Amino acid sequence: MPEPVPSLTETGFKAPVKRYGTEGDDSLDFLKVYDPWEPLNRNIYVFNALFDNYLMLPATRTYEFILPQPVRTGVKNVISNANEVPTLINCLLQGKLTKSAITTSRLLINTTFGLLGVFDPASGAENLQRQDEDVGQTLGVWGMGAGPYFVMPFMGPSNVRDTLGFGGDTLLVYLQMMYVYDKLGVSDFRSVAYTELVVRLLNKRSNIKFTYYETGSPFEYELVRFIYTKKRELDIER
Repeated sequence: MPEPVPSLTETGFKAPVKRYGTEGDDSLDFLKVYDPWEPLNRNIYVFNALFDNYLMLPATRTYEFILPQPVRTGVKNVISNANEVPTLINCLLQGKLTKSAITTSRLLINTTFGLLGVFDPASGAENLQRQDEDVGQTLGVWGMGAGPYFVMPFMGPSNVRDTLGFGGDTLLVYLQMMYVYDKLGVSDFRSVAYTELVVRLLNKRSNIKFTYYETGSPFEYELVRFIYTKKRELDIER
């Protein structure tokens, strides 16, 4: 049976740290990641699970109930098309010219033939698949180490470098959308920006299949930490 999400009273915001095997047991050595803040990270992991279970998932299910799948797909496509701009900036900063060309082509095709990104005709082309580059990857390409593993409140697995990168990603999106709102003559920036943020968050959660404490593994924290760390290493290498 999947392990249930612990309640606040059961944990006191202290993640249950399970011990397996004897003290010299190295059967899980391959899962080890530099995590000097593990007690804090485990507490945040439990907090994120509670936040997700009691707020984000109900909100996401409501979002999915109100908007039919074709509309949600259109929303996802529009957001993904807007995200091509920060991706392009990071491709250029990393000196990845081929990826820059692909991202530029995607942006032009989906903005025009895809009706401002509502549709995604570019993905139908063999060599125009969506690229995934962010500020954290750019910092890694520039030689910055990952630093200690860190579970970001609300956002999930990260590390010091990617937490800084998240701030950079947020700034790029903010500057981009402020420019768009200015060109569209939007006067009430704040209301529109908050609405956009909510839609982005619901869209993102709707397209993430992971659910806390439903992996069926007693080592979920270790597995999430390991998979995230290895994925980021591969993201920077490619």
